Amino acid sequence: MLKDLKLGFKLLRYGYKIKMNIVIVAIFLAIAIIVEYTSQGENVIGGFYLMLIGMFVYQMVISTDISAFVASSPMQRKLQVNIPVITSTAAYLLLYTVLLIERVFMIKAFPEREYELINSLIMILIMLFVANIYCAICFKYYAIGFILLFVFSFFVGFTFGVNGIDMFMVNLPLSIVGIIGYGVIFAGAGVQYAIGSLLYRKPLSEFAFRGIFKDM
Repeated sequence: MLKDLKLGFKLLRYGYKIKMNIVIVAIFLAIAIIVEYTSQGENVIGGFYLMLIGMFVYQMVISTDISAFVASSPMQRKLQVNIPVITSTAAYLLLYTVLLIERVFMIKAFPEREYELINSLIMILIMLFVANIYCAICFKYYAIGFILLFVFSFFVGFTFGVNGIDMFMVNLPLSIVGIIGYGVIFAGAGVQYAIGSLLYRKPLSEFAFRGIFKDM
């Protein structure tokens, strides 16, 4: 697994339009920092945008699978399933640890907001789990992945609008939520791996990678 992880990070430099993706990642990071600072951790968008950087890692690794060389390689399955999942999961774990440490300091600075800060973290984890499923599907079946993401977004928006965010709130200490969060990341990786294993023989979506296919 360690070899696959090292290979995954080496492959990042060969991802499609790496410079553009780095710029996008920098923008996401800037938005995450600004939103986290201005909302003092209560707006889920800040933390979610930070975690989404892991999705770009997945995308950049799997974009290297477009080449005919990879398609004919005996390592095709590893390059389409194992390595993207392992590499992005390592990124998610690192980013989540940063987010968790930030929550510790936030709660110490604003103890009266502990309830909201912990529950915004829970919502970020739910959104991240769905994003993992979306990634596993959309690069093979872009339309299906997009529809599933839209349905989830609509469900969350409708539920919040009708019932209020309190229906998702739980009274758990940060230590417990922190451990659950790592479990959610590994669970998301497991689901992502399972879906990728089922779909790896399917060609990559031309719509998801339309820029690459146009350049070929």
